[in-house]
Amino acid sequence: MADNAYELKNVAIRMVSQPSFLSDEKIETPEAAVRVLAKEFADYDREVLSVVNLNVKGKPINASIVSMGILDGSLAHPREILKTAILSNAAQILILHNHPSNELKPSRYDIQITDRMQKACDLIGIPLADHIILGRDNYFSFRQNEILPLDKVSYAERIEDIQFSNSKVAESGKTSILEKMKDKQKTVEINSREKGVRTKDVQSVL
Repeated sequence: MADNAYELKNVAIRMVSQPSFLSDEKIETPEAAVRVLAKEFADYDREVLSVVNLNVKGKPINASIVSMGILDGSLAHPREILKTAILSNAAQILILHNHPSNELKPSRYDIQITDRMQKACDLIGIPLADHIILGRDNYFSFRQNEILPLDKVSYAERIEDIQFSNSKVAESGKTSILEKMKDKQKTVEINSREKGVRTKDVQSVL
């Protein structure tokens, strides 16, 4: 029997429990979560990024390791960070990642992902409570250093202000081989006229 060409599959997404982060103290505050994850990440030789989902009272619901990166960077995308937040019905989120070098100064990537997440979180209505960089014995908080909020997302108020991204735009900046040849031919023709060479001779060179 042939597949139904008009079939639309119905899918469901569920979270799967992973081994817990163990602690000697009750994890009832973001500060406690920071302490637990700081201990958890202390032995990693590369950056690990985690998100802690918080309820309306600011208490942790759960935590998820989003990515494990290279030695000096963690690769993460907002959609990966927000997956468990949406599924957990989080009221806000806390992002944490470690610096194995123990250098707590935010990198350019740290600033970029914080800015992107602040905007993305504001857009979907799950605020970013803080982004914390963990060292071996200290931490850096974007919130405590008054770096958050970095910016507020502005929304269009008129229909003509709405701009949809177009994947073809990125390609428009690329120059094809044919265009390069035409440009080259024009350049040669101009130079040839100045030197008194006939156009026919120029085309034969190309």
